[in-house]
Amino acid sequence: MADYHRVHPVIVGSPIPAQEQANKDKQPPSATHGDKPLLPVTAPPPYAPAPLRAPRRKRHSRCCRCVCWTLMVLIVLVIALGATAGILYAVFRPKIPTFNVETLTVTRFDVNTTSMTVTDAFEVQVTAENPNRRIGVYYDGGEVTTFFNGTELCSGAFPALYQGHRTTVRPLITLQGETRLDSAVAAQLVQQQQAGFVPLTVNARVPIRIKFGALKLWKMTGKARCDLVVDSLQAGTQLRIRSNSCSFRLKVV
Repeated sequence: MADYHRVHPVIVGSPIPAQEQANKDKQPPSATHGDKPLLPVTAPPPYAPAPLRAPRRKRHSRCCRCVCWTLMVLIVLVIALGATAGILYAVFRPKIPTFNVETLTVTRFDVNTTSMTVTDAFEVQVTAENPNRRIGVYYDGGEVTTFFNGTELCSGAFPALYQGHRTTVRPLITLQGETRLDSAVAAQLVQQQQAGFVPLTVNARVPIRIKFGALKLWKMTGKARCDLVVDSLQAGTQLRIRSNSCSFRLKVV
């Protein structure tokens, strides 16, 4: 045990022990560059692949799918509505009702020359004909107005009623009004009455519903216009209608 901890001095210039010389000879010679030793060449570390990221969900793909589905639904609805309308048209053969002013009676027509005011009342009998075989018409009220050269004279309500297929209705409509005329319109009115040719326009705006068998469609607006020429506006007389031209059209609300 005493020999294990003993320090053996080494004398400079003394020969290297045989065991140490053998270990030294086994070591590979180090590369040198002149008098300076070169650093040992080390192999590059192995390539480490980047960590894979979880794929992100593409929001635009969701939007594209939603848009495509919406367009497909709309196209299917349009095709279904078109097919339904075509079938209904082929089965029922719808025709637009016709309107006409049959009689026009003046019950009051007073002209105040001082204030240039006209107070009048008319009774208009309208003829409405439904030429369809399987289609009924519901009239949900409405308004009728009479004009002279663009100036409103009087107005009234169109009655609510139902018109069956291939029938004719003749509602009697009462119109009343009080209008202030300018000098030019008043002069035209007097001149036209003296000549016996008074132009009047009767407009009607009536909400209606079309009935196909047991099916009642959505509400539409019927617009009628009748351009008349009467002989006078004398109160208490049934006017003579010299000219009568009427038109009617439907507009989907």
